[in-house]
Order: sequence, then structure tokens, then C-alpha cells
Amino acid sequence: MDNNGKFKDPFVSIVIPAYNCEKTIGKCLDSLLKLDYPQYEILVVDDGSLDRTPDILKSYNNITILRTENKGPSHARNLAVQKAKGDYIAFTDSDCIVDPNWLQELFKGFVSDKVAGVGGDQQSPDDETPFGKDVQDFMKMAGIAGDYMKHHETVVNTTHNPTCNVLYEKSVLLEAGLFDEKLWPGEDVDIDLKIKRKGWLLYYNPRAVVRHYRPQNPGSFSRMMERYGWAQGYLVRKYGSFRLIHLEPLVILFLLAALILPIIFRQIPVAIALVCFLFFLLPFAIFLMKTGSMKKALSYYRFSLLLLWFWNIGMFKGLAGKKR
Repeated sequence: MDNNGKFKDPFVSIVIPAYNCEKTIGKCLDSLLKLDYPQYEILVVDDGSLDRTPDILKSYNNITILRTENKGPSHARNLAVQKAKGDYIAFTDSDCIVDPNWLQELFKGFVSDKVAGVGGDQQSPDDETPFGKDVQDFMKMAGIAGDYMKHHETVVNTTHNPTCNVLYEKSVLLEAGLFDEKLWPGEDVDIDLKIKRKGWLLYYNPRAVVRHYRPQNPGSFSRMMERYGWAQGYLVRKYGSFRLIHLEPLVILFLLAALILPIIFRQIPVAIALVCFLFFLLPFAIFLMKTGSMKKALSYYRFSLLLLWFWNIGMFKGLAGKKR
């Protein structure tokens, strides 16, 4: 028993939703099978994959395979939680590689009986592409403005941990009502909000590391940003605004309105100067100061434009109730 009256090294059920992930699922499972932890099971939910994912899963004898008909990651996770044997449920994604001490470090965040879940850091795999590493660095720097990625160096209280790297008490997940199956992505934000509103705490330990493959081209990055934006619009419709990131569209609209005033008063040079400053010089200068590299600053500036455009398109679609 530990100081909180709980069994040391409790049995853990590790859950991975899998859909068309033939390029990474083997790496994910190989890393999970090398965990330095005494007792755990691995449940992979094949969500109707059309590539070689089912065949790769069959080659592993020491995992549990569940199957669904492409109902999404939220449904897949809920199904696995209900089948899981462990009192704790760890989540990661099929495009992630976990460190050997991943579970041990996650458990270090359970510093009191009020802690319901603990998450960790995301880094680039060693064989990630240069584009993927740039995406990772940009996302780390920006944090996607919503607690998705963090910069803390010690165990800290947090409001949200993404499901690519998190460990929960199973009983708390069930108490919270599990994941919203109409929502993806953003289902992890939803479950964490429900958990926090029930009085539980969430923590983050930067030493609990997964190595996460990222989008491999601008098109994939843009689609990801639109999905993220749509999820936030959905959440605002469901709960009202509860994160600073939800105010971002209002800030953009305010800036655009401010740019219209010089045009109305026929101050075209002023409008051009404001556009150049707000949408190029200022963000580029910030990226240059943070990176110290002209090449990286230009790359991050491109990512920021894609993020703002596609995230806001998705956000307004979510607010309008349109399907993702």
C-alpha cells in the first residue's frame, strides 16, 4: 500500500483506438510491450480500418483486439473502458511511442486522493520527418493556446491532458459519463471538464513522455486545425465559453473591424500599415525572437496563418452546428 492507502503498482488497462494506422501501430505496440511496469493489459480498438492495420494487430498474441464499424475514437475508448480489467485506464494513440517508464511517471502525479487523472509530455519520435518536427516545435511553442502542450518542468496541477498521454482512475471516468461519442477531437477536453466539475483534480508530469508523429504536409496540418476548431465550436454550444481560446474569434473580428475604420475614413495607407504590422511584422518578430532562426520563423509564420484560417473556419462550423 502507498501513503494514500492504495495498492502499489495497480493493474492498468492501456487503451488505443486504431484506424488506418498501418505505418505506426506496430511501433506503438512494440513500445507498450517494453514498458517497465509489472502488470497491465493492452486493448486496441480497430475502428473499421481499411488498410493493413487488422493484419498487423493479428500478429500480436499478447494484446486484446476489439472491433467497431468506424464509429470514432470516443466510441472506441468507451467500448474499451467498459471491457477493461484495470482500476486505472491509460490512453495513448496509435501514432504514439511511449517511453519505458511512462506508466511509472504518470502514477507519480497522483499526489492525493483528489487526483483523478495525470498526463504527460509529447515529443517527436527519432524517425519523425523534418516537417513533422517543425509541426511539433510550433505546437509546443504555441501550446495550441488551450493547454494541449505545456512547458512545465515539474509535476503541476492542470485543467486538461490530451488522450494521447493520460492515465485516469476508471471509477472517475464512469462517474463522469465517459467520452461524448458525438465529439472528436475535443472529447478529451470534454471529459476533463466533466471530471473537474465533479471536484476532482488533474495533474501533469513532464517526465511521462510519449513521442507523437505529426501531420506530414500543410494539407494534413490544415485539416487537423479545422477539426480542432470545429471541436471548440461544438464545446461552446454545449457548455458556453469556458476557455480563453474560445474568445479568439472575437479578437480576430475586433481586429478586422479596427482595420475597416481607416478604410471608411479613406486612410488607405494607415489600413495597409496596420495589416502589415498585425498580420506579418508582429507575429514574424515574435517567432524570430523565440527561435533565433530566420528559417524557423518563416516556417512558424506559415503554420500560424494556416492555424488561424482553418481553426476559425472549423470554429464557426462548430458554432453553427454543422457536422465535422
